Order: sequence, then C-alpha cells, then structure tokens
Amino acid sequence: MRKLFKDHILHLKRYQTSEGRDIEGLRLDRNERVDPLPQDVIDEIFSQFKVADFAAHPESPTLYEKVSEFLDISQDQIYLLNGITEGINVLFSTLCTPKHNVVVLDPTYPMYSIYASLHDVEYRPFIYSEDLTPDMASFKNALDANTAFVVVANPNLPVESAFALDEIREIAERCAENGSALIIDEAYHYFGADSALGLIDEFDNLVIMRTFSKAFGLASARIGFMISSRENIEYLSKTRSLVESNTFSMGIAGYMLDHPEIMQEHVKAVKEGAAYLQTELDREGLRWHGGNFTNGILVFLDGIGKPNDLIDFMRERKIYIRGAFAPPFDSCTRISIGSRAAMESFMNAFRQWKAGVSSGKTAAE
Repeated sequence: MRKLFKDHILHLKRYQTSEGRDIEGLRLDRNERVDPLPQDVIDEIFSQFKVADFAAHPESPTLYEKVSEFLDISQDQIYLLNGITEGINVLFSTLCTPKHNVVVLDPTYPMYSIYASLHDVEYRPFIYSEDLTPDMASFKNALDANTAFVVVANPNLPVESAFALDEIREIAERCAENGSALIIDEAYHYFGADSALGLIDEFDNLVIMRTFSKAFGLASARIGFMISSRENIEYLSKTRSLVESNTFSMGIAGYMLDHPEIMQEHVKAVKEGAAYLQTELDREGLRWHGGNFTNGILVFLDGIGKPNDLIDFMRERKIYIRGAFAPPFDSCTRISIGSRAAMESFMNAFRQWKAGVSSGKTAAE
C-alpha cells in the first residue's frame, strides 16, 4: 500500500495534545470549561435520553430547529458538524485545489495549517504586529488571485484579538473583490467580540463557524455548525455523512440551547476569573495578553523562568497549562480561564514555582 502514500502527507508530522492528564485535575491547557457542570444539570441532561436512543440512528432535525430558533436564522443556512474541526476539512475539501492558497490569521487553531498540508494547499499567515494587533498589511499582501479563502478567528487565540463589525465588513468586501471566501471562526464568540452573523445576507462569500465546546462547555461532545447563505450551505453540506453527529452530542447541545442561562453563568464566572487573574499577574510584575474576549490568556515569563519548567511543575500538581509556542511567543504559557477559585489555585502554585526559581531550586526539587 505504501506506493499509494502521498508525499505531502507522508512528511507531515502530527502530535496528540494533552495526553495523560488527570481530567479531574485543574485543566487550564485546552480552553475547556474549567469548572464542572452542576450535578443536577448533568442528571437532567441524561434523563432526557430514552432506551431506544442507544440503538437507533441519530435524528438531527430537532437540533437544526433549536439552532435555527436560537439564532433566528433559517434551517437551510445551517450545517451541523462534528465540531469546527470537521468544518475546516469541509472547506478545504470543497473550496480548494493544490493550486490555491489560504490566508489565515496566525497563530490560531492549528488545524487550519494541518488541513492545508493534508490538502496540499499553501498556507499564508496573516500575522500580528509587535503590539499584538493583527497586521492588516500582511493580510493585504498575502491575498492574491489564487486565494481560495481567508480565515479570521474572531475572537482569536492563542494571541487574543477581536475585530469590530465594521472591520469584518471591510475584510469581507476585500475578499469579495478578490473572488475569495471569508471564514469567520466564532468559537469564542460568547466570551466577547462582535459577531458577523448580521452580515450573512449581505455577503455571499461569508461562512461563520460556531462550536458548543467553549462558552457552552461541551468540548467532549465535539459538535458545532457552520452558517452561510442557502446556496453555500446546500453546496457545502454535500459532504454530509449519513448523519451529522450522534444522538447524545446533539441531545446535550439541544439541552444547552434550551437553557442558555447555563452558558451565561459560565461566561460570567470566566469574566470574574479573568479580572482576578489579570490583577494578580500585574501584582507579580508579569506581562500578559488576553482574557478580555476569550477564556484564555498569554503569560510572558521573560526573565523569570522557562515555560517548560513551569509546565512540568504544574503538571506534578495536576494543574495543566499550555506552552511550546513558536517565536516570538516562545517565552509564553497560555492559561485557560475559569472561576476565581480556579484561578486562585493556579496563582498559589505559580507563586510557589516563582519562589523556587528565585531561590535557585528546580521544579523537580
């Protein structure tokens, strides 16, 4: 079979992230919901499933109806997905050939660059300026006649940024003039930032992607959706599998749409945790970026210690944080934000590590 292997895939290196975690520890490494759902909510969610649900194929119309009602858009403008990750693959499969390039606000969710490699499509980063704002000149310079689509996560991580609606409209107009699609990844929308949803009827080159993983706190369910014009969704959804997702993921997502107060309370707790964490990082004299539009914050360890040492120190205490970023962010760790109590636990451990570094002790000591 090896003779059928494609060279551009053969040389692609893939890694699995967050392996070996104690998921009951303090998970601050993947922008998941940090604090657990209340037990009564979990009990009520699972009480809605019937015995037949375990054997029958999934029925997706109910969730389509609920998303449609929740967002006040037509069902035929929605395509349910196994998370935004599946949506990325759909876009590359349906809109790109190897002659194309894609322009992506970067650094961002790594699956954009990975799927570009898998589909043999040139990946062009739309970079950040030194002040950590998107460099619009790099976007304009990267765009050309072979650009299939532009991706802007709004808001974005790991470098947090958020475009206002007028700025999104300007980008959409430039993409339309170029014959390119514009993909707005709104995974973190409910933590802050304008939505492009109101532009769907204005621009026929616009696709929005949403997920239940972040503000709704359902990372394990792996469910999301894309929104676009009826014509676009009719075309893109030709990639649809037998069913879009599974009974349990769709049922849990539907429950969350019926009870938006759960998401709203989670967002409120994250905002409180972010305000506390930002204040405490200031007290420690640390440079940081983020926590205003998302549930993540970059912490710069310039002159204090190595990110990997802090990661190892935290891991020994079942606190999981993210690092291994490419320059110029290689001195950073990223912290997922939870409630104030969760952030207090992190800061207590961080101060222990910092004190150990100052006294010359290693993480292992």
